[in-house]
Amino acid sequence: MGRVDDKIKQEIAVLRKSGNTIQAITGILRTRGHNISRHSVRYWLRAYDRDFISELGVHVQPKQRTFRKVSERDAELIKELIKSDFSMSSKQIHKALVADGANMSLSLTKIAIDAAGFTHSRPRYGQMVRRANRPKRVDFCQHLIDENDDFADIIFSDESSIQTFQNKTNYYREKDSAPMVHGKPKHPLKVHVWGAISRRGPSKLTIFEDIMEKEFFTNSILRDNLLSYVRVKFPDGHRFQQDNDPKHKSKMAKEFMNDNGINWWNIWPSESPDLNPIEMVWNQMKRHVARVDPKTKEELVNTLQTFWCEMMTVEQCNMYIDHIYKVAPVCVLMNGAATGHLPDKIFPERTRGKSLAYFNNKLKTDPDVIKRLKGLQFQ
Repeated sequence: MGRVDDKIKQEIAVLRKSGNTIQAITGILRTRGHNISRHSVRYWLRAYDRDFISELGVHVQPKQRTFRKVSERDAELIKELIKSDFSMSSKQIHKALVADGANMSLSLTKIAIDAAGFTHSRPRYGQMVRRANRPKRVDFCQHLIDENDDFADIIFSDESSIQTFQNKTNYYREKDSAPMVHGKPKHPLKVHVWGAISRRGPSKLTIFEDIMEKEFFTNSILRDNLLSYVRVKFPDGHRFQQDNDPKHKSKMAKEFMNDNGINWWNIWPSESPDLNPIEMVWNQMKRHVARVDPKTKEELVNTLQTFWCEMMTVEQCNMYIDHIYKVAPVCVLMNGAATGHLPDKIFPERTRGKSLAYFNNKLKTDPDVIKRLKGLQFQ
């Protein structure tokens, strides 16, 4: 099959819009000097007409499929099966249809699934929040909203693993070309980092390679990094946030914090990275590493230090922290489920100069926000 260029595609789209059959389209194209087979026209229409025709501004009404062997009962059963278990395979659906008395093959079952409006793809993986932890997240966020907390004295902390070849950078390519292959070594360079941010700026960045045990956390993180940060930046009092990792809650760490006046904000709900603004820092850091593309461990460490020293300004830290103004009301709305990208979809405006009360009120009273909420599915 020869290549079908964009000009021919546009002609096919216009001809199809006029109601011509594939055979008629092929004949018309040949009279215009385009030697294209009927198979090529059919192939392109099946594979590309949805995306390409929409770009051309030409609307093609898809031909409705009709099946002699698929009844309304079969179609409803397909919908019920898929909605009850979205991971169900076509073989399982076919087996259930046959058990219900349907007379159809596996291939016809797949066509019926498509006609019923379903397709299959790999899931996007994101934050896990078990149902037992959702009420705790709701209570925590509601408390923040009730207090209209501005997070002025909170030190947000976390650790992350950074490695090369994480493919965090997107690449442009021609539409008909294959995706770029970005080679990845079997064992990419990898280090771990710990850091903290607050409205008064970032702490030092601790970079390490070994597993963070309670001794390392207490001595290298709390003593050598956090303690001096607290004494310099927060002589007037603070709240120290960290997640519920066992090493953070060890007896050794607790005793050090108590003995040195580190005020652990011990109400943080489990499975709540979406509420921690430093997660956004790690995401940007990984994208920066992908753009710089360090080749050695020394280059990787230098890249991380440069990012932390030059890009983690007080203003940038405040921008990340302000994002919680959007997340907390949405978390309550979703009954504690993971918020993902919904806060920015519901509230597309900037957070600078706003507050928790501002976004919580918009969620309940703003007509545009209420309109955006329609059609969104919450778990």
